[in-house]
Amino acid sequence: MLNVYELKEKFGEVGLKISDLQSQPRIFNGVPDFVARVDMDGREIELMIEVKERPHLVALRLAAGAIKQYAGPNQIPMVASHFMGPNRRALLKEMGVGYIDMAGNIYLRAPGVFIEREEKRNPFGYERRGLNPYSDKASIILRILMNEPSRKWKIREIARAGNINPGWVSRVVDSLVERGLIEFSRQDGIALLRGEDMLKEWADIYDWRRNKFYHYYCHALDFQEVLEKISRLNLYRDKIIALGFQAGAYLVSPYSTFNQVHLLVDGPSFDIIRPEIERQLELESRREGANLILVRPYYKYAALFGARKIENWWVVSDIQLYLDLNRYPLRGQEQAEHLLEKVIQPGFKKTMRGTRGSKQG
Repeated sequence: MLNVYELKEKFGEVGLKISDLQSQPRIFNGVPDFVARVDMDGREIELMIEVKERPHLVALRLAAGAIKQYAGPNQIPMVASHFMGPNRRALLKEMGVGYIDMAGNIYLRAPGVFIEREEKRNPFGYERRGLNPYSDKASIILRILMNEPSRKWKIREIARAGNINPGWVSRVVDSLVERGLIEFSRQDGIALLRGEDMLKEWADIYDWRRNKFYHYYCHALDFQEVLEKISRLNLYRDKIIALGFQAGAYLVSPYSTFNQVHLLVDGPSFDIIRPEIERQLELESRREGANLILVRPYYKYAALFGARKIENWWVVSDIQLYLDLNRYPLRGQEQAEHLLEKVIQPGFKKTMRGTRGSKQG
């Protein structure tokens, strides 16, 4: 658990001098974990700090709601964590709760008080203990659930749909139940509770830069002509290649402009398919002025799962588009938010059944 020394050090980095910091005070039935007293221009303010070292979004929302409830006048509710990803930070801001983490992210807002600092990178790496439902193969289960968010699934139905061992599906389901993202009973099956929380929790740890990019120039006047040439590829079938990033989003729900077309190539077949694409499209390998980028996904097995045909092109799933665009430069974030609001969220809103998941016998 985070200790007094670590918290004092991080507060000190932004110029906040802590006059007193109590750990685990015996008030409010253990809430909060810390109370810190800060002198701000002659005015004493108390920071009510709840510690959630590596919180899931549902647990973070519950903790923020609890600490906010107990905060009184001249008291600022806060959550302290090992690291807060951008979606977790956005959630706390929306709820009117401050935060601080050991990477240097901090946010405090109250009458006469405003402090904000962001560190985008997680210097500690991501926690590897236990099962990670957002790993490559495990994410196939998430994609199945989010593709049909109103459907109730049986374990073996998911296993067949994803060509996955039923025992593995059960383990991933347990992890998602623990996070409060789904509910499961043997009688009714698996139901998605919080699809948007699931996606945003995933997006906080997903890094599009881990894909491998191969830059080319395709002889074409504009991206439309590049797309037209791609549609005529002889190997363009069976979901072995699919448009992603802005070009894929353009076919789903146009929003931002772009001048590079990203084509994701099936991971296990990449080394075989890539030379054939180069030959058929007569590509020139170059970074400067590149208008076509072949992508070797770091999700070797799952990136093209759920790809569908839109007009003359295969396009990766809406979930994959959101993940890749979420922190992508050149207006990628704007395109991701547009996609979330106009395409993904409407399906999720129909499935909000509660605030916590459960697994029943």
